[in-house]
Order: sequence, then structure tokens, then C-alpha cells
Amino acid sequence: MMDISVFQTILASMGEGLVFADQDDTIRFINAAAEKIRGIRAHKFLGRQLLDMHTPRARAPLSQLLIKLKKGELNHSTRTIRVKKKFFENTYYPIRNSSGVYTGTLMVSRDVTEKSQLKDENEKLRRQLLAGEGLAGMMGKSAAMKTVFKTILATAKLDSTMLITGESGTGKELVARALHELSTRKNGPMININCAALPENLLEAELFGYEKGSFTGAGQARSGKFEQADGGTLFLDEIGEMSLSAQTKLLRVLQEKKVQRIGGEKEIRINVRIVAATNRDLREEMEKGHFREDLFFRLNVIPVQLPPLRERREDILPLANLFLAKFSTAMHKPLKKMRKETIQALLRYPFPGNIRELENVLERAVALCQDGDLAPEDLPDEITRTAATVSQGAALMDEGLTVTMQHLEQQIVSDAIRRANGRKNEAAKLLKISRKTLWEKLKKWQET
Repeated sequence: MMDISVFQTILASMGEGLVFADQDDTIRFINAAAEKIRGIRAHKFLGRQLLDMHTPRARAPLSQLLIKLKKGELNHSTRTIRVKKKFFENTYYPIRNSSGVYTGTLMVSRDVTEKSQLKDENEKLRRQLLAGEGLAGMMGKSAAMKTVFKTILATAKLDSTMLITGESGTGKELVARALHELSTRKNGPMININCAALPENLLEAELFGYEKGSFTGAGQARSGKFEQADGGTLFLDEIGEMSLSAQTKLLRVLQEKKVQRIGGEKEIRINVRIVAATNRDLREEMEKGHFREDLFFRLNVIPVQLPPLRERREDILPLANLFLAKFSTAMHKPLKKMRKETIQALLRYPFPGNIRELENVLERAVALCQDGDLAPEDLPDEITRTAATVSQGAALMDEGLTVTMQHLEQQIVSDAIRRANGRKNEAAKLLKISRKTLWEKLKKWQET
């Protein structure tokens, strides 16, 4: 049998603060870590009651907790307390012998002061950034975004169908969620479906549901997204990718407020608000015969146009600070600041991937930054190269030449394709945009 002194040595050397009190709540053991964390001397507390280690305010609830631990009503309990401007996370465990008899309580103590302060600091910054400049989790103080916010506030409580348009990464899903959360349907479900992610037959099955045996693999009946969203909101993302057949069925549902499952005969009445989104120009798609005109006007009751990030550059820095606080908290790092050169590089970059790309950039930067403030070298190469290009462009402008953001964006995309050896899928990954968005940009530039 191992010598008891070995166990005492192990407990004494552990990093967590350990305090053991016997069945009468008398303190019998305090390790060195507990002395350091709590700022106490063990000999002054050994033989005293466990409650003596806590503030008078904490003693009454702790006394009730100890009773529950002794009775076996709790397996453990964790509480955070504040003592002399420090925060401690105390976890209490009942200790029982081989017969199940209670023999004492082990308190494991951790100093979480830095973690609590970091959380408070980041939350304070988040509130400051959002105050008067955002809505329902969205950030923006630009004139274009204020218009978007006004539209959301004015229409959220209506049941009117809405169509959100904008490039990939501009935050269309956030707008849809804001419309739901600020509506009278907020206690109902919000169901999302990406129309581009599913082939035609699966999309219709997902939207409208199906009856058992209606097709191969339909082993049992299943409700569709319309039924699942009853009483709430259905968000149809990338609706421009929907087939004409599915568009026809969707139009019928919008007109009649009823849905019929695939293979079924019964019509099911639904109460759903439709919010649709697309990064395509649906008027152009109508001219090509790819989108039904009658469906467009059914959807486009209240339009919301989201501007690309390059057209709302005054929002880049507030958004960057918001993401900086978010990822500093998530990665348990002290809140960092950005150097002047880092800010300038971000402001000069056109962000073809919009807000989603900016968020990815800040996540990467916080992860790579080991200490100090965020430096330009913590940013992706394409951002720092763009900053240098803009600086050169400013000098050229003195000679009467103009450098446009579109030219810069084209340079960035061309550079990514070159680095990917012409593989557009790889280039899209480098740019942090979808393959479809890259193809659309290339097509647009070819036509101009």
C-alpha cells in the first residue's frame, strides 16, 4: 500500500488550491497553492471551520450547500466569489469512504480574476461600440447602414415578405435574424435554408416535406421547412439559385398560405413570414428567364439592399474592434490594440469577402499575435500588399492618375489566382470568398 505521505506530497504540489474539511466542517488540510491563491497562511486556518475562510455574506448560502453535499443531493457545486478585489472560482466536492459514508468536503479554488476582468472589459467595449451605432448584433454607423437599420425597425413587426440583397459576406442572415428577433414572432421558430446547397429534388423535399413512400428512401413522413417555421420566420437564403420548378411551387405557397407535401393530397395551412436573400441581380435573372417575374414581385414587397464593406469604409474600424474583443475573449487573451499601420492597412483594403472576410482576418490576427499590439505582419499578405499599392497610388495621383478600389480589388483577385496557379477554387479559399462569388466577379469584370 502506498505511503500516505506520497499523496500528501502530490496534493501539496498541485497548482489548484486545495482545502479539505472533515465531516464536522473543520479544516484539516490546506496546500501551498491555496495559500498563494487566497493570500493566507495555512497554520492560521487549520482547525477552524470552513465557513471562516469565506466572507460573512457567503457563509449562509455555503452552509446550505454543505448540507446538500452531505445528504448526497449534489455531486459538486461551483461558485464564483469576490474577496479583496479578486475573483475565486470555488468548486466543492463531497468526499465519501468505500462504504459511501460522508467523510468531508474538498474545496478546489482557482483565481479567475484576470478572466473575469477580461470578460468585463470586453463586454464594456462591446457595449460602447454598439451604443448608437448598431442594431440587434449588427454594427454600422455609415449612412447606408443607418438606412438599413431604419428599414428593419420600421418593418420588423409586419408580416410583409422581404427581400435582402447584397454581395456574399455582407450580413444578409444577420438582417433576417434581426427582423425575426424584433418581430411579434420572436418566440416562434426561425428556420433557415440555403437554396444553393441542395439539388432541386432535395430542396423541394426540404421545403414542402413528403409523405411516406412518396419516393425511394422516404421511409417515413416528414414535415418541411414551411411547417417547421409555422408561427415564426422562414429565411430562404440564396433564393436566386432556386430552380424554376421550385419557384412555381413557392409562388403557390405564398399566394395561398398553404403547403402540400410531396406525395400527399392534404393541404396544410401555414402561418409563416418569408424573408428571402440573394447575391444575384434578380431583375437581370428575370431578363434571362432564370427567375419568375411574378415570384420576384411577391418577394420584393420590402427590399433591403446591403452595401459592400468597401462602400461603408467608416464601419471597418468599429467592426474590427468588435471582432478584436470577440476573439480576445474566445482565445483567453488580453484585449489588444491595433497599431496605426495596422489600422491604415485595413482601411485601404477593399475586402472582396466583405464582413465575413474582415472577421476571418481579425480571428487570424489575434491567434498569431503573441504579445503587444496587432502589427501589420499579423495580417494576411494580400492586405499589407494592398496598403503598399495604395501608398504608391497616392503618389501617382499627384501626377493626374487615379487608382480606384475596383482596380485594387482586381489586382488582389488576379494575384490570388496567380498564387493558386490558375486554380480558381484555391484562389477563392485564399480570398476567403465562395467559388461562386469569385466567378461572378470575374464575369462582371469581363463584361465591363
